[in-house]
Amino acid sequence: MDARVLWPPDMPDDMLEDAVKIAKEATTTYEIETQGQEVAKFIKQRFDDKWLPYWHVIVGKGFGCHCTHEARRFIYFYIGKHAFMIYKLGY
Repeated sequence: MDARVLWPPDMPDDMLEDAVKIAKEATTTYEIETQGQEVAKFIKQRFDDKWLPYWHVIVGKGFGCHCTHEARRFIYFYIGKHAFMIYKLGY
């Protein structure tokens, strides 16, 4: 299943590709409909380990968002009917 990235992403290409790859892995490891919190936790832990803390992850259907984020540290994409927002808080 392909990811639909909402443009413009504010993330380097290697990090963007990693986000989609990790999200796909999370959705095959956990049942997203009943374990959405575990999906978000899985993605956050992987991003914190690889790209240094502190990342925030939101997973779900039909949510709006408005956040301040660190430059080059934001992506919002869909896999199927589920949206994924991954960002690092900006100050």
